[in-house]
Formats: sequence, structure tokens, C-alpha cells
Amino acid sequence: MSQPVAGPNWLEGLDFAIIGQQPAGGGGGASGGGAAQSGPGFAMSTDEARNMLVVAKRVRDKYSDMRRKALDALRMNPPADEPGSNGYNKLMVGEDHNSGVLGGGRDQVELAYNYATQLASRLEQALGITESSDAEAAVDVKNMTPGEGKGFA
Repeated sequence: MSQPVAGPNWLEGLDFAIIGQQPAGGGGGASGGGAAQSGPGFAMSTDEARNMLVVAKRVRDKYSDMRRKALDALRMNPPADEPGSNGYNKLMVGEDHNSGVLGGGRDQVELAYNYATQLASRLEQALGITESSDAEAAVDVKNMTPGEGKGFA
């Protein structure tokens, strides 16, 4: 018997820290430039996050196709109106065409689709925040002129 799967908010409380690249000529080390936030979550470079996003979107698309197929399977009807076919159909799709063995499979596909969708969404959000922050920082640095008392040596 299968174990119940966690709800659709499986990433709740877990943050995605996108660690920026260290500027050329910067001090060594394997950390990559940005500081990872403490606490539970994931820390990865921008390239790793983008690669993971591509994979998450592919998985989401595959589960999307599976969702359509699972819904089609739940539309199954008995080939004949006789007790054997009706009993088998009832076990497979339930009396309401929404439960039975195939309904349970559809529910699992739906959970997996929701997980992949949430993962892709959270990665997009983390990348978007990082990219917009990087762009804002670049504009701020360009607009600052050294020697005007703004903190540059």
C-alpha cells in the first residue's frame, strides 16, 4: 500500500538562494561569490538554477501529458452491459468515473504535476529576483562617480 504524499506546498519554508558569480580576479575559494543564506533551503549558482529550471519544466510538461491521459482513462466505459464488464469498470474508474484504481493513479499524477509546477515557479521567482537585483546593482554602480563622497576610494 502506498504512503500518503505530502500536500502541494512541499517547498514551504525552503528558500532558494541563487549565488552570484564572483568577479574576475576576486579572491579564490570555492564558494562562488555570494553568501548562501542560513536555514533550510537550496543554494546554487545561476547556471545550476537555470539548468534545474529546464529540467523542472520538462518534468512538468511530461506530467501535464500524463494528466490528460489519466483523465481520458477515467472516461472508460464497460464494453458491454453485463455484470463482469460492469464490475471491472466500477473497480477501475469507480461509479462516479472519478475514483477507483485509475482515480488513485490520476491523483498521484496530479500531485507530481503540482510538485513540478511549484518547483519551476519557485526557481523562476528566485532567478527573476536575482536577475533584477543584479541589473539594479549594475545600474547603481554605473551611476556612481568615484570621488564624490559616495564611498568609493
